Amino acid sequence: MKKYLLTILILAAPAVSMAQGYGNGRAQTWDFSVGGIYQSGDSSAGQSGSSLDVDSALGFGFNVGYNFNNRLNVSADFDFLRPDYTAVVVSEPNPNPGNLPPETTTVKHRLSQFNGRLKGTFYFTDGPLVPYVEAGFGWTYIDSNVADGPPQGFCWWHPWWGYICESFVSTFSSTEFTYGGALGLRYELAGNSFIKASYNLWKLDTGSERADPQLESIRIEYGWRF
Repeated sequence: MKKYLLTILILAAPAVSMAQGYGNGRAQTWDFSVGGIYQSGDSSAGQSGSSLDVDSALGFGFNVGYNFNNRLNVSADFDFLRPDYTAVVVSEPNPNPGNLPPETTTVKHRLSQFNGRLKGTFYFTDGPLVPYVEAGFGWTYIDSNVADGPPQGFCWWHPWWGYICESFVSTFSSTEFTYGGALGLRYELAGNSFIKASYNLWKLDTGSERADPQLESIRIEYGWRF
């Protein structure tokens, strides 16, 4: 992942010395972009030997933001990913002496991940080719897609189809506070469109004593300014 960060820095270097001939540019305009995301895998350890290994994955997202001037933007990100994972779950040890060690269960499945973030962006120049830095906070919702109990059902009377019953299964899920930022490069195209490439690093605040997991990703976006 670090080599992607180095590539962005190398590409951004010439932009810092560009002439300031961009005019009013981004000032007092809205941005909307869609993009692809490559998120690297990560591993974390829990209590009593439990662990979670999440594979790298591709996803997509979109961004909506407002440019207060050529340098400052405030926006919101919405990302969707479905990485595979392997979880090792260790049961609670029996307090009675002489019993066998706790049982271990390995789960291999695919989780659903949604990121919602608010962030501020600072552009280092006014020109059409410009490096930028971002910082912000948000929440990451993760659904294991593994049932945490038996199915639950409910029924109702439909005026056309009569008596209808359905069921659903609750799953293990969690919503975590995240914070972090990004380093990227933006280039303005004809017709008020633009492309962006960025390296992103976000940490999940789980509230535990162990090191918080982090999400590293590369994000490529195509957008419109209006």
